[in-house]
Amino acid sequence: MHFLFSQALWLALSIPAILLLYVLRPRRQQKVVPSLFLWRRSISPQQATRPWQRLQPHILLWLQLLAAALLTLGAAAPIWYLTRPAPNTIVLLDASASMQATDLGKTRFEAALKEIEAMALELKKDARLTVIVFDRQPRVVVNKSYSYSEVKRALRELKPSYSSGELGPALSLARAMARGQSQPRLILLSDGGLRGLEEQKGSLEFRPVGSPEAVNVALASLSLRPTGTGQAALVVVVNHSNQTASGRIQLTVGEKTLPPKAFQLAPEKSTSLLWSDLTAGLPIRARLQLTKNSLDHFPLDNQIWAVPQETGPRKVLLVTKGNLFLEKMLSVLPSLEVYKINPEKYLSLLKAGYPYDLTILDGLSKPLPPGAVFFLNPPPGEIIKELFVGEEIKPGKLTLNPESSLTSYVDFSQVHVAKARTVKPKNNWVKDIAWAERVIMTHGSESGRRVAVLGFNLNASDLPLRPAFPVLTQNIIYWLLPPQMELTTQVTPGEEVKINALPLAVKITITGPEDTSTNLAPPFPPSPWVPVKPGLYKIIQTLKEEQVNHLVAVNGYLEQEANLAVKAIPPGIEKTGGIADKEPFPVPFAQGLALLALLTVLVEWGVASRGR
Repeated sequence: MHFLFSQALWLALSIPAILLLYVLRPRRQQKVVPSLFLWRRSISPQQATRPWQRLQPHILLWLQLLAAALLTLGAAAPIWYLTRPAPNTIVLLDASASMQATDLGKTRFEAALKEIEAMALELKKDARLTVIVFDRQPRVVVNKSYSYSEVKRALRELKPSYSSGELGPALSLARAMARGQSQPRLILLSDGGLRGLEEQKGSLEFRPVGSPEAVNVALASLSLRPTGTGQAALVVVVNHSNQTASGRIQLTVGEKTLPPKAFQLAPEKSTSLLWSDLTAGLPIRARLQLTKNSLDHFPLDNQIWAVPQETGPRKVLLVTKGNLFLEKMLSVLPSLEVYKINPEKYLSLLKAGYPYDLTILDGLSKPLPPGAVFFLNPPPGEIIKELFVGEEIKPGKLTLNPESSLTSYVDFSQVHVAKARTVKPKNNWVKDIAWAERVIMTHGSESGRRVAVLGFNLNASDLPLRPAFPVLTQNIIYWLLPPQMELTTQVTPGEEVKINALPLAVKITITGPEDTSTNLAPPFPPSPWVPVKPGLYKIIQTLKEEQVNHLVAVNGYLEQEANLAVKAIPPGIEKTGGIADKEPFPVPFAQGLALLALLTVLVEWGVASRGR
């Protein structure tokens, strides 16, 4: 206990003064007696008033002493220091990519985990610890735990991510969990540089993790561009350190590794290296090799990948003397550029560069163009090796192969064909449409090219007037030219990628580094894909008879993560030293003592009044 005005304690002298007054107080006892006797000695009354008589206990005496003591203590303003219960602690643990830096002899994330374990070890009985781990999204891994072993077990499973850090959602979650708690302690364990940190206000204890001597040399980007029949690659290197860095960059195109190129970089500078005349259509990987490994505490961005961008609309050449139905149908299919030419000009076109991805030969079979081919009503004979067109027949009701992807969702129940030619397919080709075991339509692959054959003239049937026509045409074209997935070729870890299922797709999977595999569908529509770590990923859409693949490069370079310098806390945030486990706070008693003294005086007055 402490006194704000200890000099007022001299008022305690009133207590012995009251006692002295009671000792010296005259005491006359009044009695009524039935007598006319006159007292002889007149000094008898004076004998009753002699001082220094023995003190007799009396309720008025005790009340007056109590009032004096209360008034004395109240004037001295006593204060009693109590202790608060230990506050609940909420730790925000940064799990962004930069926490993988090894500038502390171990990763920054491991150092932060050790600090949380130390907090858990010092917990008092009435204290609770909550741990929120965050990168782009927060998650609670320890919820109001008082057990050191429980906290340590939960932390053992944690690993840093490969994405950036977003403090805003994590801090909002922490403050929501802190509602209703008495002065909770918020601690941020991070190396700084978090998005959303500048906009936060309020009390937050920021404990930086990392060394001011951390350095990093990174591959910032790898971009590709077409050059004639090949492609060129441009690599950007950034030196995030205060020392000169040198090393080599090695490029791998497909499976072929090229000779490395050397570079030298001044502190906080960047440079570009160019490779030209590379094979087109192949993915490329660049790898960084430093002369001094001590200049790199962050190996995550020492590799980078790039995938050639898929081209624009596919070019289709229709060679025909006139086919209005087919022309109209092709014109409404998306992502196609359709060109029409007559058979006479087609021969001269083959002698020059041939830029078309698909050729539709209406009524002819020779000469054979490069790329995919759709033979429509071809003449009899061998159109490609071991594939023959036979005699003309007048078919009845046609039957469709339910296992063929080209006849999916096609209804031929109302289709009539006046005349058609039979097709003798190869052994491994798919028989799509037949009549009485005679094949009229087939498709398959020959020497790496896709080929489809339909053995009748559209004008000799009512197919163009039926709903089956657009469905069948789209199935044929999309099999000959697999549609592009229209996906980006480069993303960052943690970025959500939406994948649209192709027509007739029955399964969508993603394969990545270390032979990992993720199933996105079924069920359809597919779930969004969120890549976890850098590398080259393949998106595989499985159709009934084939697979359509798309490569995506996931690169780990993020400027805010690559610069390993520990960032200062923004001015809008209050940096505190933390709340002690048992922090004393004062409780004043002056007003209470004064009130008790007043009540005591009133009681004493009442007792004295009744005694008269």
